[in-house]
Amino acid sequence: MIDMKSHLFLVLSLAILFMFPVLGTTEQVTLPDQVDLSPQFDRWELPRRSQEKRLTCSVFTVVGTLEFTRAKHGKKTGYLSVEYANWAKNQVMSTSTDGGFFKNIWRGIQRHGICVENTYPYKSEFDMQAKPDETARKNATEFFDVPTSIHWIKQWDPKTGLEDSQFLEIKKALHEGWPVCVGLRWPHKAVRKDDVLLSVPEEDVFDGHSVLFVGYQDDEQVEGGGYFIIRNTNNPGQNEKMSYRYAMNYANDAIFFPLLPVSE
Repeated sequence: MIDMKSHLFLVLSLAILFMFPVLGTTEQVTLPDQVDLSPQFDRWELPRRSQEKRLTCSVFTVVGTLEFTRAKHGKKTGYLSVEYANWAKNQVMSTSTDGGFFKNIWRGIQRHGICVENTYPYKSEFDMQAKPDETARKNATEFFDVPTSIHWIKQWDPKTGLEDSQFLEIKKALHEGWPVCVGLRWPHKAVRKDDVLLSVPEEDVFDGHSVLFVGYQDDEQVEGGGYFIIRNTNNPGQNEKMSYRYAMNYANDAIFFPLLPVSE
C-alpha cells in the first residue's frame, strides 16, 4: 500500500516529467521555417567537390562536415584529404576497399588523424597500394587540435527510414549550425518536381549513396511538408533539394560532428 508521502512524491514527479521536455530530445523546441548553412561553406572557401567515378561518397561526406567543424572553430585549413581518410579507414578495418561506412571512416580518423588535401591529394582512380608519406602522416596529427565528437542520430539500418524524432533531430542539428551526414537508399532514376527530389516506390531504390544535409526549407507545397538542402558529390555543380518524404522513407543512417566543450 502506498502511503500519503509516497503518493505525493509520485504525483509531483509525474507533473515535472510532463511539464518539462526530456534532455536530448527535440520536444517543445521551436525551429525556424528555414535554415541554410551554404553561405558559411562559401565564406570559409569550402566549395562542393566531386567524387568522380569512385565509391567515396561517404568519405567525402564525413570529411566535408569535419572541414566545416574545423572552420567553425577558427581552423580554416581548407580541404582535408579524402584520400587520407579512405586510407586511414582501411588501416583500422584491415581492408583495401574504396569508401565505407561513416563509423569506420571516423574510426580511421580517430586513430590516424587527417591531413590537408595538398599533402595527400585525391586521385581519380582508387589505388589500394598507395599510402601517405611521412609529411602527410605528420600533418595528419594536427587534426587533433580541434576537439570533435560524433553524435549519432540514426545508426545504419537500410530497412527503415527516419522516425519522427530522428527527423526533428536532423533539423535541430542544422538549426544549431551543424551539417548532417546522411546515408540513403538512392533512386535508380531520380524523379523531381521544381528541382526537388521526390520519393519513389521501394522497388525503385538501391543501397545507396551518402550526401551532406546543409539546410532545410518548410514548404507545404512539397511532399512531406518541405525539403532538405544537400551537397551531393555526384553533382558538385550546385546544391540539391530532397523532399522531407524522401528522407523520411529512405535515410539509412545520420550523424553529425559537433565540437566538444572545452574545459576551463
